Amino acid sequence: MKLDKAQIEHLANLAKLDISEEEKEKYAEQLSSILEYVDKLNEIDTKNIEPLSQVSGAIDVLRPDVVKQCFSQEKVLAEVPDLEKRQIKVKKVFEHK
Repeated sequence: MKLDKAQIEHLANLAKLDISEEEKEKYAEQLSSILEYVDKLNEIDTKNIEPLSQVSGAIDVLRPDVVKQCFSQEKVLAEVPDLEKRQIKVKKVFEHK
């Protein structure tokens, strides 16, 4: 696919770029070359190829999450220095003026 000057100007406008006439020609050539390469990739027959979700072959090596209670609620609340109606009181973080 060959890009023309108007298409490059449109792309530059979308990207909010101010480019010179020389840059427009340069970018038209470079972007056209990239798009031609992508067109070549589209010619490859991938009908019998299964899609990959990842390519390294790594498997999930993390342990499964297991929910377990470390401390009872009563034990935790017993250790709190300032408690009011089963709620932990903390110092003010923000002061209202």
